[in-house]
Amino acid sequence: MSNLVREAQYFAQNCLSKRSNFRSIKQLSWKPNQGMNCLIGVGDSGKTTVLDAIDYCLGARRSVQFSDYDFHMTDTSEPIRILVALGALEQPLLSMDAYGDYFCGYNPTTGKFEEEPGHGLEAILTLRLKVEKDLEPQWSLLSKRAKAKGVQRNLRWEDRQTSSPLRLGDHPDWHLAWRCGALSVVRDFGTDSYLS
Repeated sequence: MSNLVREAQYFAQNCLSKRSNFRSIKQLSWKPNQGMNCLIGVGDSGKTTVLDAIDYCLGARRSVQFSDYDFHMTDTSEPIRILVALGALEQPLLSMDAYGDYFCGYNPTTGKFEEEPGHGLEAILTLRLKVEKDLEPQWSLLSKRAKAKGVQRNLRWEDRQTSSPLRLGDHPDWHLAWRCGALSVVRDFGTDSYLS
């Protein structure tokens, strides 16, 4: 089975990501350590690609524009696949009605993923972003149980907004502005949701 949430520590506790055929990355699997994680490397080594992959998969967006250049070596014969497993799920993501068919298990002691949740396992959801040569992004939750039932779904929009990564980059003034919009950190400052 195959994994930025709001804080580096939260991210490290809650994500494992796999990506294949995306830009400079043919294949990569990454489980961040607890606490702060740093991506260090020379220019054009794939650091931004790792962050973009997580952002594209988890971000609160209804679409992402892809081009042939987003495929590894511009080879569109293999799809881009980005998988993010989310753990330490907040209450809305634990809804049996919404996500019961999609829960899997993660054993934090062994670091292994199980197809079914169970005793001693952390409940996780695995979200996949797939892009084929038609360049249309397709988001879906994955589980063998749901596949066997023939059901498919994505995260609910409100859940996507709460688990969307926050990235500060070249334009932190844009992210830290008092404005309406999904990417402003300060828009919620002082609200009950920010304080809880």
